[in-house]
Amino acid sequence: MAAEPKTKTFAEIYESQGHYLEALNIYIDLLKENPFDEESLGSIKRLQGLIKTDKENDNKKRQNVISALENFLQKTYAYKKSSSLL
Repeated sequence: MAAEPKTKTFAEIYESQGHYLEALNIYIDLLKENPFDEESLGSIKRLQGLIKTDKENDNKKRQNVISALENFLQKTYAYKKSSSLL
């Protein structure tokens, strides 16, 4: 199977679909071919920021889930303890 062409259009499609890492890799390849391509360089910087923000948001979501589970467990243990006293 032939590899897909490395074009800015493909990178833009990947980015619009939220596939930031794939888009970033295409821009890096394009920049290797043409180190003076300011547009690709700008896109790389933008995507790096998006990837970082995405990771930070994922970490916040994970922390919220952990907090909710810990709260649920505390309430469950408290209920279990109060039920056993009756």
